Amino acid sequence: MTPEDADTIRTIAREEIAAAELRIAAVTTAQDHTIEALHDMQSEILRGIEAFARGNFARMVRLETADASTTQRLAAIEERLLALETRQHLNQSRRTVLQYSPV
Repeated sequence: MTPEDADTIRTIAREEIAAAELRIAAVTTAQDHTIEALHDMQSEILRGIEAFARGNFARMVRLETADASTTQRLAAIEERLLALETRQHLNQSRRTVLQYSPV
């Protein structure tokens, strides 16, 4: 091998190395852009989930409040019904006692 052949090989090798470095830089840039895009998508998904969760939380609070109100109203109605039923039984017992009491 002559010194000119060695110089040619060195030149070709340097050109190939430079081209490989450019490809590596391009791949690294593409990878950085891909990672940035993934982070943006993740942020959008999380914002969407947060908005959905906030709406759901508001609905759940409203339902729990309505449920508590309904439970209180039902308890009040049951108390009044029990009072009426107890009163009727007392009145019927008194009538029965008054009707059959020996005079």
